[in-house]
Amino acid sequence: MLEMRPVYTSYEREEYLKPFGLIPEDGKTVICARYPDKFVGAAYLSLENENAEILLLSLIDGYENDTDLFLLGKAALNYLDLHGAKKVSFPNASDGSLAKRLGFIKGENGVYTLSLNNYFNHEH
Repeated sequence: MLEMRPVYTSYEREEYLKPFGLIPEDGKTVICARYPDKFVGAAYLSLENENAEILLLSLIDGYENDTDLFLLGKAALNYLDLHGAKKVSFPNASDGSLAKRLGFIKGENGVYTLSLNNYFNHEH
């Protein structure tokens, strides 16, 4: 079963971002997606007050699964919602279709944004 969870130790944060060429920064959150025997992807998030940013939402090279990527996106948004985010931007959305499936809207500046108000209830 696919498990998605935030990771807190510096070792885990570094290991889960290494395949994407990123070094974790203080104050930012890493969420890993893994099966019991295999790491498959990560989300890297920034949250300041009610504004959040998805810095990375990706599966590892060689692993392609639209459902797992979508679920990782939902897990990232759920984490942000539970930690007080109201507005989320996704400036590096390489896949506009994924951003749209998650509910993001592309602004005039080309950045995808999403309001988390009522996102996780029946009204969305």
